[in-house]
Amino acid sequence: MKKTLLLMSCKDGWESCEKETKACVLALCKLGAHRVIESGSSDVAFARSRALSFACEALRGELAECDVVLMVDDDMEFSPEMAQEVVDKCRELRRPTSAAYATITSKLAATRWENGLWCCGLGLFAIPVPMLLELEARSESFELGGRAYSQFTWSGADRGQWVNEDYRLCIELGGAVLLPLAAGHIKKVPIMPDDETIEAIAKGQVLT
Repeated sequence: MKKTLLLMSCKDGWESCEKETKACVLALCKLGAHRVIESGSSDVAFARSRALSFACEALRGELAECDVVLMVDDDMEFSPEMAQEVVDKCRELRRPTSAAYATITSKLAATRWENGLWCCGLGLFAIPVPMLLELEARSESFELGGRAYSQFTWSGADRGQWVNEDYRLCIELGGAVLLPLAAGHIKKVPIMPDDETIEAIAKGQVLT
């Protein structure tokens, strides 16, 4: 994982990450990955743009040796070997590369795009540094709190469809390679009684 910048956006900081994610990230750091964390924003598109701005700043400075940025969401579970394969393929192809994972509805967090490439979620997503810096150069800049950032991505309507910030980033990067590697997406959801049970309670029926 040397020469890899591991980039995370954590709404409430490192301590808010899932414990499984922390273990995975720390394992990568032991293997030589450098870590940059953005936190404090509930606006996902802004958090992504700010995190990528932090990454570019580091790549022009103390982390200039890095050639791949590996984006990791704070609710992912994966092995070091899987992360290494994503990074290695990104280096080999010189193109954004992602592991596969599912949404809370078990739907693949990716959609086929053009030329065999994909628009993917950014849960375990590698970007070649030259492509990221090129995107930064053509992205609109803005200031907040006396600091400049680049708008790497955003959510909005495009040709009659809504495009989320993760797919937008893939589009701006020219599409991604999706590898047949299954990463875990940790989601905690409430389990509710079904309608029949609630109706039986309302009628005073005996539940078996």
